[in-house]
Amino acid sequence: MRREFILPLALFILVGLFACVPPDGQRPASQIINLDLSNKQVQHLYNLRDEGRADSLLAYLNHPTATMRYLAALAFASVRDSNAVEPLVPLLLDTLEEIRIVAAFSLGQIGSARAEMPLLNAFRQDDSLSRHQRFNAIVLEAIGKCGGPVNLAHIASVSTYFPTDTLLLEGQCRAIYRYALRNITDKAGTARMVSYVANERIPGPTRLMAAHYLARTPDVAPDSTQAVELAAAFVRSADPDIRMALAKALGKSRTNPAFAILSKVIKTEQDWRVKCNLIQAMAKFDYDTVRALVSPFVLDNNAHVSRTAAEFFVANGQVQDGDYYWRIARDNPELPWPTRIALYRASYKWIPGFGQPEKKEYINYRLRDFFLKSQNPYERAACLNALTEFGWQFKWIHDKGYSDPSPIVKSAAAEAISAICKNPEFYRFFGENGRNVRRDLFDYLQEAIASGDPGMIAAAAEGVCAPALQYNTFADSAQIDDMRTALRRLQLPRDYEAHIALEKAIACLEGAPEPLPTKPPFNHPIDWKLLENINQATRVVLQTPKGNISLQLYPAWAPGSVVNFLDLAKKGFFNGKTFHRVVPNFVVQGGCPRGDGYGALDYSIRTEIGLAWYDDEGYLGMASAGPDTEGTQFFITHSPAPHLDGRYTIFGKVAQGMDVVHKLQVGDTIEKVLVQ
Repeated sequence: MRREFILPLALFILVGLFACVPPDGQRPASQIINLDLSNKQVQHLYNLRDEGRADSLLAYLNHPTATMRYLAALAFASVRDSNAVEPLVPLLLDTLEEIRIVAAFSLGQIGSARAEMPLLNAFRQDDSLSRHQRFNAIVLEAIGKCGGPVNLAHIASVSTYFPTDTLLLEGQCRAIYRYALRNITDKAGTARMVSYVANERIPGPTRLMAAHYLARTPDVAPDSTQAVELAAAFVRSADPDIRMALAKALGKSRTNPAFAILSKVIKTEQDWRVKCNLIQAMAKFDYDTVRALVSPFVLDNNAHVSRTAAEFFVANGQVQDGDYYWRIARDNPELPWPTRIALYRASYKWIPGFGQPEKKEYINYRLRDFFLKSQNPYERAACLNALTEFGWQFKWIHDKGYSDPSPIVKSAAAEAISAICKNPEFYRFFGENGRNVRRDLFDYLQEAIASGDPGMIAAAAEGVCAPALQYNTFADSAQIDDMRTALRRLQLPRDYEAHIALEKAIACLEGAPEPLPTKPPFNHPIDWKLLENINQATRVVLQTPKGNISLQLYPAWAPGSVVNFLDLAKKGFFNGKTFHRVVPNFVVQGGCPRGDGYGALDYSIRTEIGLAWYDDEGYLGMASAGPDTEGTQFFITHSPAPHLDGRYTIFGKVAQGMDVVHKLQVGDTIEKVLVQ
């Protein structure tokens, strides 16, 4: 089994949701952690977390009943109040290890440097019998979230763990990775990660975290020697989760050994997710060689792979191939529309506007024609985004996009206008017409903001802040007043994302500091009655045209999110909604009432962080625009995504139907949601 780090505690809690779970027969009842969600006291502690009542939660940290201490300590993983640091520290010495674990976890989540030394002191160095590995692992990861460089060096230098020390090894890797996510790295830490991922005797979860560190840390690029080790690890690993992360890590290397292995395995890899990462890993190598390797994948039977290959050429194409990309689409009419549009977009981007105007005009015609003939709003939105590659299309984008009946297309049009504004080469591209175009674009941004449409407002607000255009020297007080009027008309918490973006835009125009986002006030209490009939056998089934997806829910970690999901499902809210966002080898996302990702209802729920990690495919998480802004939108992961840990609520996991999740594409419909 590959998930030793999570499963012991997760199963301990989840299996005992509705019953006492004594670790032995000797504990008195007050010292047994009993997460019975029908218990009013348990509900009260969850309600305090939900309401963000830190002062009340602090009072429970020294409660004589273990369950109360446990829940109060765990609450601060979500509430993250730095005033809780010192009160939590004594719980690192609690008589129950479960409570010591959640105290350490929450101290890491709070992220205060004041927690570093107490966590370090709490580490059980006397654990010769390995009774406290889980606690020590959580402590290490927590230090990674709040510690300084000195302790990173200390953690990275530890070389005495045995391969059988599964939890300690993973805790060490998680610590080094959490440091990296805070832009704190150490050469010894990188060397440690390379050595672990290359050692087949090291447990899978540890190698997975090491591979993700090497893949995602911006300033870490394996040298030639390290690339040889990673190449060998790629070939030997049977775990696609590890291979896909190693592909990204090798892509950062830019060395001959890295390219040698990537160019070989890309031809034989079978897992579609690894293929996607291998394609993306080619970006930093010689284009003339890479072109021949990537081109065949445009025709891959897997739509994710095909789309990734096409988008590779959008990002990494070259002028000499500008005429090549669209011909692939023309000659293969059976290609999925995301691939087809991406290929035309690649040509539109790379064909010179002045050297080959007739070809540029042809691509322009084709994209417009696709837009006008398509009945699919997501395809029309993609056409508008493709047209931004030649900024002179801004008027057509405005005229067709702003008048489209679909909010999906309207938002895409505003996003496209903003993208043109944010072009750092704006004045070089538009030349002597730049000033006039700048004015026209500002008018279009103002029009979007005045529309009252939250999607258009959120997208247009970003264009107002475009650095190159310096609209703060252009806008007058009347225009700013109009934006303030639009701001007042937005409905909170429904339009939170648009509200935050527009506040920032107004600050940009006034030359004021960017305002700090304010969390929505508590407005949606947990309906505990909905959980009365939920147990370990309960499944929520998403019916889609491509098959059914069965979900197991995690009410012990995230009761508010689970109740919200169940309530929406029982009311039929999700029926007919689309998966509006699909990122190959990352997530599928759905539940937006508008279908464009900017939609919500007139309430928000709280971020709920429990002892669960995005270390596998199929986790069910809540999408958000910041802490405590969740509502109706959820996502399912294609693969491990540890960079999401501690930031996005995990409230369930796919029990059956992961093959269906992998087939979903943008615009696929949720036909019905059933609670079984």
